Amino acid sequence: MAHKILRAFLSVTLMALAANCFLKYLWWTACSSAWAGIPKMAVQWKAAGASATFNGWAVIVLEFTSIAVLFSILRRRAPDTSGIVRNSPRLILSSAITLAVTAVFTFVLSWLKQGL
Repeated sequence: MAHKILRAFLSVTLMALAANCFLKYLWWTACSSAWAGIPKMAVQWKAAGASATFNGWAVIVLEFTSIAVLFSILRRRAPDTSGIVRNSPRLILSSAITLAVTAVFTFVLSWLKQGL
């Protein structure tokens, strides 16, 4: 039971990190878009593009890792069915929970970072 609780906290932490990386991705994408085509800002534009790419991939990796951790926590209810039939609901539920919680974290973090 302690391992499941630890994995749940790990999954929530990964979702919070993914939400933070998503907000950074949005910021750096906006900066890159705003600085594109301005000759004086060429260095900053390239750096913003690299930061946006890094944060975008970080969101993807963190989300998939969180889905994998949640998938390992959820119990198997039907041991007599094939692997795809047994694991599909777990995968769908893990994905839905991860996306929903990450969206909530994104909203809360954006609200807190704005100082409201």
